[in-house]
Amino acid sequence: MFGYVNVLRDDLKVRDYMNFRAYYCGLCRAIGKSFSQTARLGLSYDMTFLAVLLSALSDSPSEYKTGPCLTHPLGKRCSVINDPAVDYAANASVILYYSKMKDDWHDEHSLTALLGIIAYAGSYKKASRNYPELSEKIKSLLDDLSSLEEQRSNDIDLAADCFAKITGELFSPDFTGENKRPAAWLGYNIGRWIYVIDAFSDMEKDFRKKSYNPFLIGFDGKDMESYKKQLAKNLSVSLTFTLENAVSGFDLMKIYKNGEILKNVLYLSLKTRQDEILGADSACCG
Repeated sequence: MFGYVNVLRDDLKVRDYMNFRAYYCGLCRAIGKSFSQTARLGLSYDMTFLAVLLSALSDSPSEYKTGPCLTHPLGKRCSVINDPAVDYAANASVILYYSKMKDDWHDEHSLTALLGIIAYAGSYKKASRNYPELSEKIKSLLDDLSSLEEQRSNDIDLAADCFAKITGELFSPDFTGENKRPAAWLGYNIGRWIYVIDAFSDMEKDFRKKSYNPFLIGFDGKDMESYKKQLAKNLSVSLTFTLENAVSGFDLMKIYKNGEILKNVLYLSLKTRQDEILGADSACCG
């Protein structure tokens, strides 16, 4: 996804951080094993969080294996293995990354996106066969988002809603059982937060490249700094409320393990990241 959903390492015990890393390495290995080494390029902390969350809904103890790593040849890495949540996150990572590359190619005709589409084509077909309904829903929702972009919509809530529905689907596979609805609600609000914070972060870059950004529709380019400061103040309350909604979904879920990691992300890390991006002045208003 976008790299915003990660742990706040300084506020996490060493054993919990190492456990998070084991899920990250486990996801990397699962992608490589099920698809290809190239497909590992789509590995992200966001999808690691998804694996940690969905794994936490099972009362089965995590299984670990320590072994060599291609990207760290001088040492061994501990990985979570034989976990359905990690395997699902591997498929979801491939579907989402390929879909994002297609969207980037459609919007910007980026060479990087085109190469990504070519490299991921086989993996995407396999992941889509494994999860056809998820793949189709993501494609449909990205088409809706592309339509808004083509219309040059300035409605950030409407655009964020399309992406939030994607993450709502990602976070609520059928095996979540009784947790499906709160997991979908958590995922929806995480997705809304990601879309809005990413659009704010990319304002200068999107203005230079003339890329679509709801915050830039109608903006004349004068005094970007002042515009962003005022926008940040308005967004702080809204985004904090969105994070509170995500937490409300989490609080309804039955968690068997990984609780400290999940609380670190949802209660601390995301808000800290938000304050860093929006700025200190806006944080005072949140």
